[in-house]
Amino acid sequence: MTGPSLKQLHAHKQIHDTGLALAVQMTDDLIMNYKDYDEATLKQEVLAIVDFFESRIISHADAEEEENGFYSEVVAVHPEKADAVTQLKRDHDIMRQIIKHVKHQIEEGFSTNIFDSFRSIIIVNEIHSRDEERLLLQ
Repeated sequence: MTGPSLKQLHAHKQIHDTGLALAVQMTDDLIMNYKDYDEATLKQEVLAIVDFFESRIISHADAEEEENGFYSEVVAVHPEKADAVTQLKRDHDIMRQIIKHVKHQIEEGFSTNIFDSFRSIIIVNEIHSRDEERLLLQ
């Protein structure tokens, strides 16, 4: 059963916007300061951002996709929105794949390519959030 905040446009949008703003801030901070960090600190900072993405963005996605979660409830009431839900789940999968890629990449050693991966997650998440709000909540 979905909590009320996922069913209301304003509250759901606030969840999206807060997570997005924090992700941008953390990524910008890393990009601006990475030259001041040693390898261990870089890894720690990258993993902190990965943890943020997993704990805020992916956990939100997981909640939406639960068996009796938001997406199931939307499709039960509006079967015509099943294709939109499939598209939104694909967005979640893309973000999960990029996070998995970053985890593998940081184990190999820091590269500024990680910045591109973080920016990619941010872009996908922003597009996803606006689509979800427009397709399922308006």
